[in-house]
Amino acid sequence: MKKKHKALPVLATAIVLSLILSACSGGNSANSGKNNTSAKPGNAAQTQEGPLTKYDPPIKLRSTMAETGKETLAKGDTFANNIWTRGYEKELGIKVSYDWIVPGANYDEKMNVTMASGDLPDLLKVNMVQFEQLHQAGMLEDLTPYFDKYASDLVKGYYKEEDGAGLKPVTKDGKLYALTSFGGSLDSSDMVWIRKDWLDKLGLAEPKSMQDIIKIAEDFTFKDPDGNGKNDTYGIFMNKDLPINAFLLGYHAYLETWIKNDKGEIVNGTVQPEVKAGLAELQHLYKEGVLDPEFGVKDFAKAMEDVNAGKAGIMFLPQWAPFQVMNMIKKDKTVNWVPYPVQSIDNQPAKTQNHLGIGGVFAIRKGYEHPEALIKLLNFQAEKMFGESATKERASYLNGETGLGFQNATVSNLPPNKNVKAQDEVEQALKTKDTSKMGLEAKLFYKDIMDYRSGNLDKWNMERIFGPLSSQGVIKHYRDNDLIVMNEFIYAPTKTMNSKQATLDKLRTETFMKIIYGNVTIDAFDKFVEDWKKLGGDQITKEVNDVVKGN
Repeated sequence: MKKKHKALPVLATAIVLSLILSACSGGNSANSGKNNTSAKPGNAAQTQEGPLTKYDPPIKLRSTMAETGKETLAKGDTFANNIWTRGYEKELGIKVSYDWIVPGANYDEKMNVTMASGDLPDLLKVNMVQFEQLHQAGMLEDLTPYFDKYASDLVKGYYKEEDGAGLKPVTKDGKLYALTSFGGSLDSSDMVWIRKDWLDKLGLAEPKSMQDIIKIAEDFTFKDPDGNGKNDTYGIFMNKDLPINAFLLGYHAYLETWIKNDKGEIVNGTVQPEVKAGLAELQHLYKEGVLDPEFGVKDFAKAMEDVNAGKAGIMFLPQWAPFQVMNMIKKDKTVNWVPYPVQSIDNQPAKTQNHLGIGGVFAIRKGYEHPEALIKLLNFQAEKMFGESATKERASYLNGETGLGFQNATVSNLPPNKNVKAQDEVEQALKTKDTSKMGLEAKLFYKDIMDYRSGNLDKWNMERIFGPLSSQGVIKHYRDNDLIVMNEFIYAPTKTMNSKQATLDKLRTETFMKIIYGNVTIDAFDKFVEDWKKLGGDQITKEVNDVVKGN
């Protein structure tokens, strides 16, 4: 069960590609079925020894593609013929063709149809559920020897991050059956965003505890922080999707996360007693008027309109929150949103809850003669964007107009957790003014921040994401102080998850909404836990433990 944060807007992605990786789960889908022999390293079909050695004569590889939008293409290019496909053929000797190309919203459904037909592409770009189906059917090539032999040092380095977590979901019985688009887990961290200009106006100190957060929220509601003489502000941003994860972390409650209990068993954080304590406080705050009384009928966008209108002073959102408040920043440069780590209600440190980011799975159908071709394609993409040739060629491969051209690579991956590393470089450069040792992206972020400091409010978001007082700085704090609780379940949804999870999610939302509104007492949480277990939660918990132990 994966945490569901509001998706980052397309505009945000266009401004800085590194803040989100929309893994192109497109692939080529047409398996001729003519290749019955699986080549192994050392066979004649694999005489190309290097990570980027060119095939001569060229080979053919069929895949599928999800459309990423015409703005990601250079002038004259198409999804089937662009700088990536031409580069593959020219430099690797791999002629990539796409059996079908569909909008991203239709991709998974189209892949399901392709899988049902049995006519698979050579390179399969699938989701975790589809990967499990293909693996169980024995339709995937074992990539273990090919990865060891052909993956570049750059690519191997990516997959070593977080103790090799990016490959664990696609490793079965010690064998590697796919590669993943693995962005790392750090960007999933929760945090608290507070209007520092309101803190200063009311003479309030920065928060050091959950009690401080609650007091600040109350003062933002009742002490006229905007100075207009009206009772028209409330402390905490809220909407019907209930972005309360970071609030509950103050009570050591890990909503929608699989955690280990004292017995070493994996349990779901949503039904633990710590959640009840956090909900009780939210109920109290709603009754006080600290939450928008109409939040239950507002979606994220509508509720964010209130924030941009200056109606709320605290948001419990991840690192991308600055993109959401750019409108108010441009109108009033005195507005000052600052991120803080989650705070604790007691003497135990509060920790963030992080989730493994798998954007897509890349596999090779059983019997394709050149399984190593997948690895070479990933080597190629990594080299053009982050290797020695990146300085000269990267702009071309990213599409100079939008910076989104990487999405048209047949397969792609970005360095896991690279944003927090860039923040390290930016912060040091801001102190020393020495940019000589910075990576390409860090230099861009540094340039944007200096542009903001020179008066360009359009770049404020870069200051708050990569500067000294930034969301990536908060993430660095979590990382350096061991303040991260990882979701223990990083695999495909279990059988009962697929059939019951929607019911459990609806039950949770409805019950939590009623509790916060005060329509039921806080003891309704106990009944929710009982119902959750009966309606599939206990069976899902058993399946989760079985899967984790089995892997």
